[in-house]
Amino acid sequence: MKKIITFLISFFLALSLGVLAEASDQQDMNRKMGYFDNTRTVLLLPARYRGNGAEAASYVNREMKQIFRYPYYRTLDVTGYEEAVSPSQLPQIADEAGADIVVMPVIQWSQWVFRRFLFDDGDAILQTRAIVDIYTYKKTDGTVRDDRGTYFATEDEATSRNVYILDDIMKKIYKTFPYRRVPTDVSKSLTGETADHTPKAVMNS
Repeated sequence: MKKIITFLISFFLALSLGVLAEASDQQDMNRKMGYFDNTRTVLLLPARYRGNGAEAASYVNREMKQIFRYPYYRTLDVTGYEEAVSPSQLPQIADEAGADIVVMPVIQWSQWVFRRFLFDDGDAILQTRAIVDIYTYKKTDGTVRDDRGTYFATEDEATSRNVYILDDIMKKIYKTFPYRRVPTDVSKSLTGETADHTPKAVMNS
């Protein structure tokens, strides 16, 4: 029994030392690159999209880059991670890349243009079906979460603009998305202790 207890104590001590060593290495790298002790490393994957979603992907990528930047975040090279992956793979990718946070937007975007009647000379009708999921994994949380925004509408093509649609979707996402330009999920202090305030993860089916 004593041997088992001794083994367990040694195991958890080694594990703790390993975590502390990893954190120390990351802080050293941050300092060398002009960042701070509490700057978090982020693997910001380019948006994946289905349908004619290139414009939406570009928009979402810009939004994410506006959040995850100096001095609170240090983005990592995404080379080797351009292929489509499942959200369930984000923890593994975080370990491989040495990332504190992994972000993966996924977009489903479809639009159809039609007229109400065969010989109608009025404005064409635009039908939009858009779903944006932003999957994130934070190492200290250990859970993949999904923050989603949707837009389903049928409207006059002349009055519809994709940028307005995307603005509406992102407003919905930001209501639950835990990351901000200045962090709200942890202390905004760039040095010293931080506390995790991330809301409980929610996965959409």
